[in-house]
Amino acid sequence: MPDMITLNPKLLCLRLKKNFLTMLITVGAFDGFHKGHEKLLDVCRQNAVNNDWGVVTFYPHPSEFMGVIAHSLFTFKEKIFISRKLGIPNIFFLKFDEALKNLSPFEFIDLLIKKFNVTGIVAGSDFHFGHDRTGGIKYLNALAAKDKIKFFPVDLFNKGVYSSSLVRKKILEGDVEGAEKILGYHWFIISDVIHGQARGRKLNFPTANINLTGRLVPSYGVYSTAVLINNKWYCGACSIGNNPTFGDVKETRAEIFITDFEGNLYGSELLVKFLGRVRGIKTFENPNALKAQISLDIQTCKEIFNRSKI
Repeated sequence: MPDMITLNPKLLCLRLKKNFLTMLITVGAFDGFHKGHEKLLDVCRQNAVNNDWGVVTFYPHPSEFMGVIAHSLFTFKEKIFISRKLGIPNIFFLKFDEALKNLSPFEFIDLLIKKFNVTGIVAGSDFHFGHDRTGGIKYLNALAAKDKIKFFPVDLFNKGVYSSSLVRKKILEGDVEGAEKILGYHWFIISDVIHGQARGRKLNFPTANINLTGRLVPSYGVYSTAVLINNKWYCGACSIGNNPTFGDVKETRAEIFITDFEGNLYGSELLVKFLGRVRGIKTFENPNALKAQISLDIQTCKEIFNRSKI
């Protein structure tokens, strides 16, 4: 856990260090850090003093707040998990609301300086900020010329190849392998196990039902997954859909049969990595036909899991 967690209506900070005199930051929505963000993070690492650098991002995601997207790629907790895995020493979340949205470029930069002791900003050529995105690289260059702040411009990635919106599109299409190529890691969820209808148990394939409330959901289908339980990775066959063979489920469900595992997971929180899509959702003539297909799916999921070298 971070050494310090500060909460107030405007600001949420998670810091791995308690005190710093200067702070070099990069700013953005960062809906999951993908390969296109690597250069920003590297420039921060290379130019920070005493490792005093970090990421300033927003919660909720600005596009989610404005209704442009229904759900971001990752939840707040998942973003924290990713930032730690990437070795980001400090991550700061600004509450995105109308007040923050309407700040002028000057007011926004002033907020960063006062809240985080920001002395330098790392940004790419497409970086815009402030009301109606009126602030940009020219503004930061002008501040740097006046010694108000240090500015480290970065020649960024090809946005046609690396973008969070493209990752989101891949996930919604069920192309989790395509999403991985952009992210640089497997798309995943961290969520709790909830009670279902115990139908899998009746079919001799007991499943863990994962809570999907308020999150991005992949296209209906069966996916090979890696499930972390007690610091050990297990292969999982995950079905996302509404059980069309039985026709009595209206909501979307995520049910995972975890191979080589026995135990009660109700109330547990699981980390589930999506490794590959096995097939789409089908309606079967009867439960026995479904059981036969599940056996085949599990074998395919194991093959994908073993190839992934998790």
